[in-house]
Amino acid sequence: MTSRTEGDAARPHGVAVSTRTYRVVSRTGFAVNGVLHVLLGVIVLSIPIAVLVTPGAESVGALRVVAANPGGAVLFWVIAIGYVLLGAWMLANPFLGRHRDHPTRDRAVMIGRGVAYLLLGLSSGSIAAAGRSNPQEDPGSLSSSVMQLPVGPVVLAIFALLILTVAAYFALKGWRRGFLDDIRVPAESSGRRPTLIAGRVAYVGKAIALGILGAFTLVAAFLPAGPAGLDGQLAGLALSPAGPLLLAIVGLGLISHGFYTAARARLARL
Repeated sequence: MTSRTEGDAARPHGVAVSTRTYRVVSRTGFAVNGVLHVLLGVIVLSIPIAVLVTPGAESVGALRVVAANPGGAVLFWVIAIGYVLLGAWMLANPFLGRHRDHPTRDRAVMIGRGVAYLLLGLSSGSIAAAGRSNPQEDPGSLSSSVMQLPVGPVVLAIFALLILTVAAYFALKGWRRGFLDDIRVPAESSGRRPTLIAGRVAYVGKAIALGILGAFTLVAAFLPAGPAGLDGQLAGLALSPAGPLLLAIVGLGLISHGFYTAARARLARL
């Protein structure tokens, strides 16, 4: 008795093994990405408390303050390692035999996501490393260095617009239920409706989270930057009256998408 699916049985043995390996790696990637989204959401939710109990947080930076607290650096290191591995996998995907015949646009999207994951992983690693040092020493950051350039505000504004564009994409995909193309929806009515609701909540939730982050980044691009740059302005947001609520929405949006992405490890069409 064979454990292969009918689709795999119709292929040569080497192709079947390659397909099974691809499925295992892809589903593992979805699960890992889901966990990382949840961890990012936890970090965002912890920012208001960490900033509130840290004197001079605006001159240090919100994320660096979180990383300096017990457990904070561990979270950033886990996120760093996870996204570096995911980024490397996404960059390798377009050159694998399975994807060589895909449209150039799809392969370009994979490469773009891979680069974004790598940058997120490297940024998380730098924050984790900075959190171990004295935050009062060298509070500078990459964003503050960018903001010191003549075109710094323009670069940050372009980055903000990219975030808002991605947010719009997630909102449309969630509202129009475009995510149904990516997953196998249970045939039973008892499981179908919860899956549709979870998918819509996950995509719209992440869209709102990215929309808030994009709007904040766009506004911050044209505000005077302190020594901690954008991270310092994020600390200032956390201390503002509406800041904790906005950050809570961002955190919960990331967490909701994280749970959906983890569930997609089992439901994904591969």
